[in-house]
Amino acid sequence: MVSTPPSQAAPATALQFFSDSLSLSAGAFPVASGERIVGPMRRGLKIAVLLDGLQSLALDNRPALTIEGPAVLIAANEGEHVQQRTGIVGGSLRCAILQLELDFVEQEFAVPMRRLFALAGPGGAGAWVRPAGAVLRGLARQMAECPVAESLRPIYLGGKALELTAHALDELLGAPGQRARRLPERTREQVHLVRDMLLASMHAPPSLAELARASGLNPTKLTSAFRSEFGSSVFGYLQEQRLQHAHALIAGGEASVAEAAFRVGYTPAHFSGLFRRRFGLPPSALR
Repeated sequence: MVSTPPSQAAPATALQFFSDSLSLSAGAFPVASGERIVGPMRRGLKIAVLLDGLQSLALDNRPALTIEGPAVLIAANEGEHVQQRTGIVGGSLRCAILQLELDFVEQEFAVPMRRLFALAGPGGAGAWVRPAGAVLRGLARQMAECPVAESLRPIYLGGKALELTAHALDELLGAPGQRARRLPERTREQVHLVRDMLLASMHAPPSLAELARASGLNPTKLTSAFRSEFGSSVFGYLQEQRLQHAHALIAGGEASVAEAAFRVGYTPAHFSGLFRRRFGLPPSALR
């Protein structure tokens, strides 16, 4: 369900800062169920905290990600890619959205963008969706409601935008002392091969031993390197991609619940339980 924005929410605001190196939009934005917006993905780093609403995001021909508030989306892009946003439920999206230039992120936040692009995968573009914690929700709410006089909004929102960026990047990459070291290039190629094999065979994935043989890594090294690169275990990553793809199939009307379950390698009963635990609602609710 889409929550109705609070009566005190300010109208949607759009501003640019630091010689256009950072742009933001915040407030409540109307969206129609099934509405699709397709266009080029902007280069740079995008951080969006969705307080209320439900939509999906697909990059190129990859499985769509479902974003259900409260959630944070972080997307990084250094190439030519196409994105498609689809409104799953009509109503409004209450959110704060930041778009940052790559050089600005590296210079002002000391964040090595190569780390984000290592996580992104093929083509130098990727997106991650996670539940929004209390800090990010609070900052996004303050930006959406902007409780200051109009003349003070630029300085207020600029400060909040920098604070939100710092917290979002810290959640994605971890505290500086805890960040994983960059894998050797050869090892990165091997774990990306494994990731590609998983995505190409979601319905009947290879075993860990088969993946290890194909990559040239032993199972222990593969498990450790995969987690370092993608922030998840091999089969934890596979489960997330299966559920996201099934969600998009059902929500888009391309498959029934049973068909979507079989397409991603689950029995309907097992799939329904995993889906409810992941998204907080049964898959039948999307029909």
